[in-house]
Parts: sequence; C-alpha cells; structure tokens
Amino acid sequence: MTRERKKTWREIDSMREKASARRGKKNGHSSLERALEDPKLKGLYLKKAEELFMGVKGRPEHSKDLMAIHSSYGTSRFMSRVRHYVDTYGMPDDWGVLLLLLDLKNAPEIVCKAIEALCALIGEKGPIEQKGLKSKLKVLSLTARDPDIRETAEAQLAEIS
Repeated sequence: MTRERKKTWREIDSMREKASARRGKKNGHSSLERALEDPKLKGLYLKKAEELFMGVKGRPEHSKDLMAIHSSYGTSRFMSRVRHYVDTYGMPDDWGVLLLLLDLKNAPEIVCKAIEALCALIGEKGPIEQKGLKSKLKVLSLTARDPDIRETAEAQLAEIS
C-alpha cells in the first residue's frame, strides 16, 4: 500500500501560476480590472453603477418625466404630470422644478414638501437664487390661501434667514 505524498508549497505555487496563465490573467488582474483600464468602458461602467444607486431616478424615463413637468407648466396637464412624477419618483431634486411646484393651486402637501426641499438645497445656491427663494417664501407666507402653506413658508423663511 503506497501513500500519496503531500505536495510542497513550491509545487502548489507553480500550479497556481499555471492556472492563472491559462485563465488569461496578467499581473493578477481580473478581467473586470483589465476592462476598466479602457476609459470608454470605465465611463460606461461608472454610469451604470450610478444609475443603480440612483434607483428609479436613474432610469431614462426619469429625465423625460422631469422635462414633461417643465413643458406642461401653465397648461391643464401640469398638475397630472406633477402627480405622476411625485408618485413615481418622489419629490424632485431639481431646483427649477421645485420652484415651479410652488405655483400649484390644489396640492398643498406637494407645495409644502417643495418648500422644504428648496430650503434644504439653498446652501448649494448662490446669493441670487437664495434671495429669489426668500422673496417667494415671503409672498407665499402672506398670500397663500392654504394655512399649511403659509405656516410652512413662514417657518422655513425664519429658519433660512
């Protein structure tokens, strides 16, 4: 009865090197690492990863729905497009769209959320945008028919001033 002898570390290492050479690895890099050395593939990979982390806002339909809000402002379809967007994606992150939402007549809950979202973004904006938002909040706090909108505008105005 013969026993199989154990392989030495040198033999094990040489087998690993042969295996990696057969798989096409160079310098221990995986195929993904080699692919990311190409700038075009790396850009595509990073774009797809960003879309994945953005969730539903990373989908191509998102930008179409956002543009639909812009294009329907002042028309009878504006409210339905805003509702569709908010139901699908949540509140927008776009400063311009949020400003448009302040003019909604029959949706005080959306207007209040838009006020809060704008005030959260105000630190990233320049002095002109900040002054414009403060002016808009002053007008809303004085003229809005809905008491929730008035209270939210007053509270946020006091917070950012």
